[in-house]
Amino acid sequence: MQLKTRFHSIKTRMTLGFLLINLLSLLVVLLISNQMFHKVIARDFVNVSNDAASRFSFRMNDYIEQIIQTSAPMVANAQFQEFLRGQQSLPEQTDAIEKEMRKFTSMNHPEVVGMFLMSTNIEMVSMNSFYYSKSAYYWQEPWISLPFDQDIQIIPTHLTNYPQQPKYAVFSLVLPVYDTATLDIIGRLVIDVLPKSISASFGDIRIGETGYFFVISEDDTIIYHPNDEWLGLPRANTPLANLELKKGTGTFIQKWNNQNWLISVNKTNRMNWNVVSIVPQSELEVGARVVERSIIMAFLAVAIIIVTIIPLMTSRFVKPVLTLRNLMAKVSTGDLTVRAHLTKQQDEIQTLNLGFNQMVSRLDQLMTTVTDLQMKEMKLELRQKEALIRALQNQINPHLLYNTLGIIKSMAFLENVPRIETISRNLADVYRYTARFENEEVTLHEELEIMAKYLEIVKLRFPMSFLRTISVNEKFHGCLCMKLTLQPIVENAVKYAIEPNGGEGAIIVNAFEEGGDLILEIADNGKGIPVAQLEDIQAMLQKETENPNGIPSANGSLGLSNVHARIVLRYGQHYGIRVDSFPGQGTVVSIRLPFRK
Repeated sequence: MQLKTRFHSIKTRMTLGFLLINLLSLLVVLLISNQMFHKVIARDFVNVSNDAASRFSFRMNDYIEQIIQTSAPMVANAQFQEFLRGQQSLPEQTDAIEKEMRKFTSMNHPEVVGMFLMSTNIEMVSMNSFYYSKSAYYWQEPWISLPFDQDIQIIPTHLTNYPQQPKYAVFSLVLPVYDTATLDIIGRLVIDVLPKSISASFGDIRIGETGYFFVISEDDTIIYHPNDEWLGLPRANTPLANLELKKGTGTFIQKWNNQNWLISVNKTNRMNWNVVSIVPQSELEVGARVVERSIIMAFLAVAIIIVTIIPLMTSRFVKPVLTLRNLMAKVSTGDLTVRAHLTKQQDEIQTLNLGFNQMVSRLDQLMTTVTDLQMKEMKLELRQKEALIRALQNQINPHLLYNTLGIIKSMAFLENVPRIETISRNLADVYRYTARFENEEVTLHEELEIMAKYLEIVKLRFPMSFLRTISVNEKFHGCLCMKLTLQPIVENAVKYAIEPNGGEGAIIVNAFEEGGDLILEIADNGKGIPVAQLEDIQAMLQKETENPNGIPSANGSLGLSNVHARIVLRYGQHYGIRVDSFPGQGTVVSIRLPFRK
């Protein structure tokens, strides 16, 4: 009855009514603003993508024209013309041609890594070496078998196969060379260019915080990408294979890498390449979220005003209700003698007063019963607390833990739950390894095995995003090291680099020999350690190196400090831990041990 009265009161109805109107207004504004922002976001993204594609086309066209203009005087040189006509091919002539091509690249285009003058009878001069100026050395290059055409040909990014030289990811410009006398085609000039000129074509255009551009050819080969390792590869051989790009130009939304991405594809006019713009949709919706928060703040402000003003306006209508509330407050203190004043007027207030008086009388009758129930409840609560204290006093038996994990593993095997079986088995092995203190030194193979079990548990926790690589040569597996050297460091990397990023990241473990010592490296690609904190850690390690006896023994914390102190105490001040961190890139922990088998 009390709740029903409050619901039908004028004060409550007016307050709820205004709040409801305010909430409906908020929803309408949010819906309209979301639609408008999505349209603006899509329009701005399309404009940025089109601008980037236009700028790329313009600058690449300008770049190609510049190469044509700067190379024209060179190929018109008498020595170039004579070589292409096949009139003579003396070492002095080819040497002069090589020098001219190297001069051209060093003064005009340092991004050029290869230049080849090729006649119609397949005679060739390379700027790199006279000894490798033969077409047989370049039969794998995509331009070697092209017909001698009058049009300029552009070959998308590919990997070079120069003899005795590293592979470069380049795109090739194939320029026809004309006879200055007859204007007939007498050869071609091939220029292999590093894609950094493509990167410069995009200028300072950015899309959000992590958005970027990349360029692919019609056959889906990556011509340009911020990741240089993907240049010249088919898109199917890279993580971009899961990205479904629609044919032709257009803008669309696609779910990729567990989030929605805005993608725009624009075709260039000369190269017939596709410029792809990609950015997480959430980054472009920051403005929409700001507006949403602003609208919500406005709603809260209006709600506060409503809650403040409406009670003042309706106070004279709810005064009898307040009187009844005061009587109820006295009842709540235990005073069951109070009664509400009844009048002959029949309204909701009198109904409430009558119900109040009946309630107080009933409470007085039930008080004894309630007191008895409370005493019984208190006794039950005391017994529960005593049982809890006894349970807390019991010590955990390690053998019970191992046996329990074994039972869980067996049940998981019978129930065909391999993930739980793997976690139980690995956790039991880690605890057994940790609890055994009969051997202070173990082999590196044992340490790697326990560390791998721990990392497997982490991988089961983050199956989609966590990567771990253990690249330790087997020749180091027999080396001796302190027990519990690697696992605490890897656990630190998981705690401070992998978990803060929601499991997204990688841990790499490596080993090598240096100056008669064994170096173990644990690297992660987390956010890195702030400079000030890194200096504190290095100072702490240095202090422990100078005074290792002040550090707790192995029964203390198994962190950086403990591992470093045990190594120094065991092997001397020349050994221990070194921490290097690169903000925004990751952290590398190096452990130096004596090389002993």
